[in-house]
Amino acid sequence: MTVLYSTHRTTLGQLNQYVGTVVKELYAEAVLNGILVSGPAYWMYYGMDGQPETVFTLEIAVPIQGKITASKFATKELPAFKAASHVHENGWTKMPATYAQIMQFIAINNLRMTGEFREIYWNIDFENPENNLTEVQIGVFINGLQNAFQPESGEKKPKAVLTY
Repeated sequence: MTVLYSTHRTTLGQLNQYVGTVVKELYAEAVLNGILVSGPAYWMYYGMDGQPETVFTLEIAVPIQGKITASKFATKELPAFKAASHVHENGWTKMPATYAQIMQFIAINNLRMTGEFREIYWNIDFENPENNLTEVQIGVFINGLQNAFQPESGEKKPKAVLTY
């Protein structure tokens, strides 16, 4: 999949400055160049460790069809990757719980993380955040699932799945 993207060095505490702005700029650039945006917005995190002050690389991207010859943004092929994922259906302030569920799934199955995290924004609704649909993907190395999850009394099975 070809994406038009923007790269930023940032921290978790600085993410709000990119919400709702960079994606608009990417869409405007696509329109300016007469190319089709062919999918939802992606946020890709490299080197993020969950600590508020850790500096990491953030790429914000939109899939495109067509070629851009001159742009303030870059294009690249975004490969598919193996990931544990879950669709978060609510406001983004509640996303830490979704990350925790996926992390629990990864730990239960003795998977190793690749260090790449993706969020796919299937629906963005700033006015009614409970309508947001965001697929959270955490890259993993897969050598077969090693443990079946056996919930204890009252414990819920993590709502994560593996995607390829």
